[in-house]
Amino acid sequence: MNRKVLLLNLALLALIGLLVWQLRLRRQAAHAHERAVLLKDAQSRVLLAPPTPAPVPGVAPAEYIDSVQKMLFSKDRNPNVIVDPPPPPKPAPAPPPMPPLPRYYGQIHFGGDPVVILSSPTANDQKSYAVGEKIGEFKVVAFDQDTITFDWDGKPVVKQLTDLKPKDTPQPGQPAAAAPPQPAQANPFSAVVSVGSTSSSANAPPSVVGNDMGGGYYNCKGDDASPSGTIVGGYKKTSAQGLMGFTCRWEKVQ
Repeated sequence: MNRKVLLLNLALLALIGLLVWQLRLRRQAAHAHERAVLLKDAQSRVLLAPPTPAPVPGVAPAEYIDSVQKMLFSKDRNPNVIVDPPPPPKPAPAPPPMPPLPRYYGQIHFGGDPVVILSSPTANDQKSYAVGEKIGEFKVVAFDQDTITFDWDGKPVVKQLTDLKPKDTPQPGQPAAAAPPQPAQANPFSAVVSVGSTSSSANAPPSVVGNDMGGGYYNCKGDDASPSGTIVGGYKKTSAQGLMGFTCRWEKVQ
């Protein structure tokens, strides 16, 4: 057992000696290489002179004219005069709206020139007008049994007579007359509706009645939409379409 340990120790010593010898050889070679590098003469290199630059050409005025003309700090150096564009044309004023057309109540073709009965759209001022006369902003140009032509603002306005007749519909703010349903009758104006008096005075006519025409008769207001035969405060309405046109009036009930 001791012999084997002794042999092992001798082998290890031999291996250590070999490693030390190799390390010494490598160290000597490194020193020799370092000495050879440090003692070697440096190689000289030939330095070439830089090439001669090309000569700078002379400056021509045409080459910097853009810089002069577009100089930001001097507007008078620009030979091109900038002209401001003309302002856009103003739009034409819109034409004024056409006012409401007059109301139509009939025509008279009995002796002399024919006339048409019209009233203002906002007032009950029935009056006869011949061709060439004006009612408000409208001028009567011509009329027949079906149409009427007005002149407004230099423009002809042609309307059907049926479109200018007062409508039988209650106007805003006016209570509708409460009438019970009536059976069909041959005379469309024979139905009678009685409504309580709207006037506080027994002598004065109710407010639904128009101006006094004399003889106990009163004309109808333009916004009067009550049917023919209506009785209000002792006054009865009578309206009919005859040969002379549409007529409407109130008369006191006896």
